[in-house]
Amino acid sequence: MNSEELREFDILNYDYEINWHLKNIRTKMSPTSEELKSRSVTVKNRRLAYLDKLVLDGKYFSEDAMREREPYLHHEFVGKFQDPSARGMARPGERWSETLMRRCEEAILVSKIREEQQRLGVDEMEWVGNERNQQQQEEEEEEEEEEEEEEEHDVEEGNEEAKKVNGGVSSTEVRI
Repeated sequence: MNSEELREFDILNYDYEINWHLKNIRTKMSPTSEELKSRSVTVKNRRLAYLDKLVLDGKYFSEDAMREREPYLHHEFVGKFQDPSARGMARPGERWSETLMRRCEEAILVSKIREEQQRLGVDEMEWVGNERNQQQQEEEEEEEEEEEEEEEHDVEEGNEEAKKVNGGVSSTEVRI
């Protein structure tokens, strides 16, 4: 509504309810500095009341709530010390649909954390979710080392057998 349309209702000014609504609309259209300050205080009080309600309900400082608000900070200070596989597991008494929804939310949070890590220039090996890749690489390295040790062991056994066949002299020693 504009001010001309509001003037059309001035003839009904005697009615308290209509007068209150007209006054309210006019103050929203062109507020004074005192009204702006009052509105700001009202908004802050509403936010504080909502925060108090969340704190009393125990939801504001819950781990899930903090992780949802700031996923990267939560990961840096808490998440990287936790077992990542536990987040994907079903919780006692949880329905399958709830588990799937939680996994979906988990994937969204992990992508937010990765975006923040990319933005901050964190090394790719330290990205969240790369624990599996690191474990696979470590397992592959261990397997390669075991194979090398087995090959060395087989070569040593072959030399010992050759000594026994040649009468205690290895093939590298020269018999005269």
